[in-house]
Amino acid sequence: MGPRLELPPHVKAIYPFESKYAAVGGYTLHYLDEGPRDGHVMVLLHGNPTWSFIYRDFIPRLVSSGYRVIAPDFLGFGLSDKPAEESVYAIVHHVGRLVALLDHLNVSNAVLFLQDWGGPIGMGAVLARPHLLAGLVLANTFWGEQSDFQRNVPFWRALHAPIAGPLLLGRRGMFVNALKLSAPADMPNAVWDGYALPFADASSRMGTLAFPRAISTGPNHPTQELADRIREAMPHWNVPVRLVWGESDAVFPPNEQGAEFIAKLPRATLEHVRHIPGARHFVQEYAATECVQALVDVAEEAYR
Repeated sequence: MGPRLELPPHVKAIYPFESKYAAVGGYTLHYLDEGPRDGHVMVLLHGNPTWSFIYRDFIPRLVSSGYRVIAPDFLGFGLSDKPAEESVYAIVHHVGRLVALLDHLNVSNAVLFLQDWGGPIGMGAVLARPHLLAGLVLANTFWGEQSDFQRNVPFWRALHAPIAGPLLLGRRGMFVNALKLSAPADMPNAVWDGYALPFADASSRMGTLAFPRAISTGPNHPTQELADRIREAMPHWNVPVRLVWGESDAVFPPNEQGAEFIAKLPRATLEHVRHIPGARHFVQEYAATECVQALVDVAEEAYR
């Protein structure tokens, strides 16, 4: 592991948590573990190109309600290691590292909040460790296959190209910069700094490149097997479910991925969906209160 990133005071002020680190598979993962040790567990999983910072407004509210909250940074993100080899970012490896971390923390019977790539990685962990799952909150996420948007927009297809992809997402940091297009425009500068700091140079952005290239484009793609297994397993996950969905997300619109989750999950119904008007992909930044309430609602149903 290289030198640990030190957050400047103005970022630390809005992310005032104790950083913890675990050695997993030869790398160091950063995570937060807040709240009472004997509290029911909530695991909050981020997507691309964010990190546990996106849950800074969730954690104090959940802890004050008595929950133990775990929020890891995936390899290549936040304060975790950022190796340069794209192969280590295969989704099955992300799943394996998450499983190892939660095993290390003795986590079971948890409510999972899954957004963006948190979906395939978190649900992949459930496939490996069924005892993890007590309930689900799904937020602008998917199971690993490309959406109609990704299938039809040339930019997304270019991300899989061997030269164009690294140029757009690596040296130019396009995915990190595009975060501003998918979050509220009035967020303070300290928040933007918190998102951008872990990806300040090209050598720190391989994880952000690997994620879009890991979206399955069809039967021969390495992520497709996991996506198929998740879709096959969903009808068997008889746990409380809530959906919080940004209605203006072009990548994962509610009538595509959201509708599929409602169709597949036994206890997901339309009455359990909270659509957030005007919210784009990173719904946590638009609707922290609604997301926290969904977590609490699921927990109260799961643990009663």
